[in-house]
Amino acid sequence: MASTSKSNRRRSNKPKFVPKPKQVWRVKQPIRNWLELPSDLMVNILQRVGVIDVLENAQKVCTAWREICKDPAMWRVIHMDKSPAPWERSTFQKICKHAVDRSQGQLVDIKMIAFCNHKLLQYVAD
Repeated sequence: MASTSKSNRRRSNKPKFVPKPKQVWRVKQPIRNWLELPSDLMVNILQRVGVIDVLENAQKVCTAWREICKDPAMWRVIHMDKSPAPWERSTFQKICKHAVDRSQGQLVDIKMIAFCNHKLLQYVAD
């Protein structure tokens, strides 16, 4: 009867098989073009960005965004609810006037915190 003990087994000089690490499979995502979004959806997104960021940054991204930002319908609601530091009040007033001008008479709701004065209210009313 043949012995099956460890000492009687023949040892192989071949290197042991080491499996390669599992590959991470990545599915290529389709490239989305932001310019293909409907304009009303883009208006909704830009309104959530905020008046100051739209006027100072977003409208400078591309021609399509600039055209959307120039549309008076975009400026029907103006919420400037960040309270400025005392030295920023005049800048906020200028930005607010610019946003009111962009509305071209279609403004229906405005919110101004801590920088409003009588002259600005008169400007909005006119």
